Amino acid sequence: MRSKGRGMKNLRYLLFRLNFVDRPGLFEKRIAGDSDDDLCQVFKSAATDQFDYDKRGPRTSYKWALREFIYDTNEQVKRPFICITLSCGITSRRGPIVTPSGIAQGTSTLSPPSATLVHLLIDLKRHICAIEDVPSVMQTQAGWRASLQSIVNSAAWKHGFTSMIRLDPIPPQEAVAIILKSWDRITRLRVTLRIPNPDLGPSYQRLYDEMKRSGVRELSEDMRNESGLTVSTDTLPQASIDMALKGYRKGKLRLNGYRDGHKDEFIMDDEVVHVEVEDIQAFIEGYAAGRRSSALNTFANAIIEGIDRAVNQQGQSHD
Repeated sequence: MRSKGRGMKNLRYLLFRLNFVDRPGLFEKRIAGDSDDDLCQVFKSAATDQFDYDKRGPRTSYKWALREFIYDTNEQVKRPFICITLSCGITSRRGPIVTPSGIAQGTSTLSPPSATLVHLLIDLKRHICAIEDVPSVMQTQAGWRASLQSIVNSAAWKHGFTSMIRLDPIPPQEAVAIILKSWDRITRLRVTLRIPNPDLGPSYQRLYDEMKRSGVRELSEDMRNESGLTVSTDTLPQASIDMALKGYRKGKLRLNGYRDGHKDEFIMDDEVVHVEVEDIQAFIEGYAAGRRSSALNTFANAIIEGIDRAVNQQGQSHD
């Protein structure tokens, strides 16, 4: 977060796709993707102390929690959204401590712990989650995503849902675009795709329709052609790449091919696109307080517009 002018802040948000993964079982109660009710029920319940998540490390223990659930419809763009706050607090840390007689190894505890806050906005139209990029959490706490998913999925299970929610990064398209332009040819494409829901794109509409018609929730693809795969519009390789870039993928996207006559490989794993928005400090404080609807709507609108810009820049606007 960098200051930019008096009273202004540059806010950076990372974009993740909300994907649904079904638990195997005899009885199914899937989270409905075409309605906001199920997602709202899960996240509202998750924002209680019943689902706080304690994580212990070799030296440090943490408490992760969700709080401040807000569901609203943005008055400016008429789009429903969820605002919620993720917190991370250190509950105990093992190391040197000062005693009346000297210094010894011990464990310091805090109750309640001081918390670092991360604000989230979920665009219910696109099923995209914008997560505030707080370096002390996002960069140093590698388990933030697993902890968040554990909280949400525990709440989903409590309500009887057999679907789990996964946060899959939406990668920057530029990384793959450079490969497609600079390589002589692509000879192999490997990726596992999840069925899109609900943010469809025209380039992979037919692939989605076939997956849905066949009841396929995940599709693992390994396409090979030493002469070069065709990645022009309306081809299967291009549709698969487009779906992967939209965040509908499980794991890595792997490309093999030739550049300047030599074999090369590209692996996309956790790269994630981000949006930056400017906002007035008063609006940020109003959002954090959760009391001023005008501040909340202004704040949410800035994030949603950033999401739309990011999606449109990737050539996949489907409003």
